[in-house]
Amino acid sequence: MVPKKIRVAVLTQEDSFVIPGNIKLLGELENLELVAVVNIDAAGSLVNKRSLFIKGFGLIQVAKMGIVTMFNQVLNFIDSLFFFKLGLLKSLKSVAVACNSEYKIMRDPNDQSNIDWLVKLNIDLVVSFSAPCVFKSELLKLPKFGCINLHCSLLPKYAGLLPSFWALYEKAPMLGATVHKMDDKIDNGAILGQIKISRPSQTSMFNVIRDTKRAGGHLMISVINQILSGHIKAQVNHVKTEDYYSWPTVSEIKAFRRNGGRLI
Repeated sequence: MVPKKIRVAVLTQEDSFVIPGNIKLLGELENLELVAVVNIDAAGSLVNKRSLFIKGFGLIQVAKMGIVTMFNQVLNFIDSLFFFKLGLLKSLKSVAVACNSEYKIMRDPNDQSNIDWLVKLNIDLVVSFSAPCVFKSELLKLPKFGCINLHCSLLPKYAGLLPSFWALYEKAPMLGATVHKMDDKIDNGAILGQIKISRPSQTSMFNVIRDTKRAGGHLMISVINQILSGHIKAQVNHVKTEDYYSWPTVSEIKAFRRNGGRLI
């Protein structure tokens, strides 16, 4: 029996471009109470991979990305001066305030202290927007309806890390996003929904990440509505060893650049 209003916690990594808007969409659902927004500051977060990007893409590309990010940080600072009432949504904290939700930064959501904190919130569903860590058994079993994740590729292809890079690196004809159940393996759970999108005309990593996350945010809303209506249909997710990708090496990023690939 689905409750009239389910209690949801979002676990994700810091982002100033798309994820705050996706979270706001969740907070606007009438049959959903967004009780917490968790910023997972783990080693696998994109913001902690600067040295890899500098070595691979070069200072100019990373500087361009940095300028865009700094502009958003300035907007977020201005928003914070008005207690995030401007609605600019340039950080996870800003959207947590906008949705009257608790906000917390964690290194590892699997730590017992963090599990205990989540238990006290009486959560029905955990929504992950590409959380940068593997959820372990205790966390996976905590919410009544489990944990679901947005992965920005058409699973089972490009499971694992940085799917936007690998889809461009291998010149995939179609891009997309997948919402899937989470288990104790990366991107391995049953598929709950998928959406295909065409390659953007300017195929930089930034554009692909932006477009797939944005489409994935609307897909997440659709999947949650199906869960609430009891009409969700899961598909088996056959992830093979060759479908899984890790972080690219510096040499692979340089090869991507030689073929016209860009960070932004």
